[in-house]
Amino acid sequence: MSGVRVGGVLYGRETETAALRSLLEAARASTGRALVVRGEAGIGKSALLTATAETADADSGQHWTVLRCTGVESEHTWSFAGLQALLLPLTGHLESIPEHHACLLSRVLGLAAAPDKPAPPENFRFIVGMAALSLLSQAAAERPVLCVVDDAHWLDPDSADVLLFAAKRLGAEPIAMVFGVREGYAPDFPTPGLEDLVVGPLDEEAATRLLAERASALTYASRGRILQAAEGNPLALLELPSVEAETRLAADWTGQRRSTTTRLKQVFGDRIDRLPQNTRNLLLLIAADETADTALILKAAAGLGADLSDLAPAETDDLVRYRGGAFEFGHPLIRTASYQGAPSFRRVEAHQAFAAALDPEDHRRPFHLAAATTGPDESVVAALETAGTCLADCGGHSVEYAVFERAASFTPDGPDKGRRLLLAAQAALSAGNAPKAHDLAGQVARYSDDRLTLAYATIVSASVASWGGDMRAAYRLWLDAADHFTAAKPEAAGYPLFRAVELSWHSGDFARAETAAEHAERLGIEHASWVRDLAAATAGLNRSCAVTPADAIAALRRLIDIHQGFGDGVSLHDRTMVAWWRVLIGDIAGAERDLIEIVRTIRSVGAVESLPRALTINGTAEFHKGRWADAEALAENALDVSVEVGQRIGLVKTRVHVLAPIAALRGDEVGTRELIDQAVAAAPADTNVAIGAPLALLDLTLGRNEEALDRYLTVLDSEAPGDALIAVPDAVEAAVRTESTGRVADIFDWFATWAEATELPHWRALVERCRGLLAADAEAGAHYERAADLHRESGDFPFETARTDLILGEWLRRARRVNEAKSRLRSAASTFERLGAAPWAERVKRELRAAGDAGPVEAAPALAEKLTPQELQVVRLAAAGLSNREIGEQLYLSPRTAGYHLYKAYPKLGVAARGELVKLGL
Repeated sequence: MSGVRVGGVLYGRETETAALRSLLEAARASTGRALVVRGEAGIGKSALLTATAETADADSGQHWTVLRCTGVESEHTWSFAGLQALLLPLTGHLESIPEHHACLLSRVLGLAAAPDKPAPPENFRFIVGMAALSLLSQAAAERPVLCVVDDAHWLDPDSADVLLFAAKRLGAEPIAMVFGVREGYAPDFPTPGLEDLVVGPLDEEAATRLLAERASALTYASRGRILQAAEGNPLALLELPSVEAETRLAADWTGQRRSTTTRLKQVFGDRIDRLPQNTRNLLLLIAADETADTALILKAAAGLGADLSDLAPAETDDLVRYRGGAFEFGHPLIRTASYQGAPSFRRVEAHQAFAAALDPEDHRRPFHLAAATTGPDESVVAALETAGTCLADCGGHSVEYAVFERAASFTPDGPDKGRRLLLAAQAALSAGNAPKAHDLAGQVARYSDDRLTLAYATIVSASVASWGGDMRAAYRLWLDAADHFTAAKPEAAGYPLFRAVELSWHSGDFARAETAAEHAERLGIEHASWVRDLAAATAGLNRSCAVTPADAIAALRRLIDIHQGFGDGVSLHDRTMVAWWRVLIGDIAGAERDLIEIVRTIRSVGAVESLPRALTINGTAEFHKGRWADAEALAENALDVSVEVGQRIGLVKTRVHVLAPIAALRGDEVGTRELIDQAVAAAPADTNVAIGAPLALLDLTLGRNEEALDRYLTVLDSEAPGDALIAVPDAVEAAVRTESTGRVADIFDWFATWAEATELPHWRALVERCRGLLAADAEAGAHYERAADLHRESGDFPFETARTDLILGEWLRRARRVNEAKSRLRSAASTFERLGAAPWAERVKRELRAAGDAGPVEAAPALAEKLTPQELQVVRLAAAGLSNREIGEQLYLSPRTAGYHLYKAYPKLGVAARGELVKLGL
């Protein structure tokens, strides 16, 4: 009953076993990996997984800790059931991991009660994932760890999320993970970022050898029919010979073709049907239990008149075994056949027996009651609602919404049904299942006319639309939510209207922002002035004649002050928004200071929906500060998290605002265009991001000034002006170099008014540089020199400082002030060389040669440029005094992996110990 495994021999699987041996060898060498073994039912996945576990057990060179669990269809109804089965053998290590991880896992693994305070609502799985990784890492410190997860497609969603999170972060750990996944007739089990091993049919030689071993007494004709019917499926080759009537095989060829899975379920079903009724009842109970609780199964069996002795016929037929104090099916399909093949009334009886056998307070009881209920039942609903609340406390959001949805299905039509659907929708949103959240929220209005309930349901729908980038739908829904709140809870109406204006900002639509502001004033809600201020800022960024840039800056500063006044009471989303406002007005130092704390907080509480945006804005700040390697590291991290949480807008803005501009300034045409193409492919509908700006910057970098000017004007006229504000000085330079200054007069006046209103030296420096470019040559020098002074006063924008030095150096050379020109040009060249901006460095070198200076430019790359993005993040945190464990928690890595990156970085930096990092100024 072990697939391709007969008498301890695997037939025809040399390639697959080699891949699995390689997995173990890598883990033994502290290079953790995960492998997903995929194939149809009976193809031999379980046999390969068993052989891998036995290989680890028999490893003469090193003892292994082998952890195993099998997904069970009924376990979909209880959060973290699979994780419990896998990690419970490691509970002896809980005392050795950080206390907060130990407490969390104790809750999740059912070893301790949930605390009074609910778990964080957003992506709790990331925190549990880090705790699980911490526990596995601690166990691996003693001996290598192999995690074997069979039938992973039947794992409860929360366990699946946590295990896949850990599998992607094994890094330098001596840990191997292998998942067995059925393809077809089973739920999808997507594993992006992990390596797949697809197991196909046996070739003819291996299939013939296997059949000869199993059924040597068959006639030649019978053997040929079985080989043809089995189609290389090992389990079919093992089981089809036991079919009594060979006409069953013939029917497969003469009628509608059936899948191998269907035929195997039929084979097992026939064998089960021949068993005594009490034996079938016992098999049904074993199949329906989600916790492998032998005592509970036998107690429930007694309620149906069965006991352990009734198992004997099934054991004799090799369908099930009792080993190690637990029941085990010979193959997962036997469990499926036992449960699905039983009549409905038998399944109801089985769940009733479990409910009767369980203590009224046991968390499993509501699920068996629900499975045994066929119509509305308020007692079952109450039990399910209590279970759903418990799941919320434990962070099992992926199952929580299913529980509340089930509770709603047993509730008569009316307000209570609507309220429970809302609870389900909110849990689905917290679990990151946007489509389900949208569907559930949309049902609420059918059963409830309570305005507060409708307000919260509309917020769920608006959040889903915002997350997916459907700005028009999101905007309308935020307004609808405000209307509902105005009728039921007026003090809460300001929040959705503020969100509506924020969406208008992102889409560059001042008209919608103004509509939302007028709506807030018309409703007379508290804090309508905040909505008006954000609308004013949006208008100023959109070059509206009704609002001056000075008014926009003043509005932004009022909003920043208001949010600061709330201290820790401000949400992470809003704190990140404030950081972006700081970047926009040029307060890079303030933004960076805020973002360091924001990112740290987001990671510590697992609120990862906010993380891509925070990392992108942080990357933008680092880009402006001339720390391009840091910016790229943060951007790559943002992309990874965006993929994990399904946030498409993060995939767009990270590429457009950080990675593509860096590639453009380095003259990487292929890389820039690939990044923009990827951004366009990922962009949700109605999302207005200035994707043309990096392409224009590339044109400017490569000397294609006419193309650059055309692109910049298109960006400023039709794309997101707020995002494109910094493009105005580039457009002015392109216009000057193409003698088309009239085309940029209006946008420069708008930009200059904005820059002066910020009162920040960087923006004023850019204005002076542009004025120099637009002035007559005799007057230009004074503007350039003023710009250079302002840049050095700012100190936050080295690339722009170098560009000003370049332009000033060119002017000084033309004015025959050669020595001064050389000084400015060498300063610019040094910066461009350090940043890897080769086209700009070459332009400076040409100017130096024209000034009679052909000497080499001494500019060693910044230390950060020597490191990989991951190494750089680890080194910076280590230099700030964080331990490997603390670094791991910040970057979602195990402590050993954090240490691995750190020690790889030491020789690149020329240091030998952690204490020396502080001296490097990182």
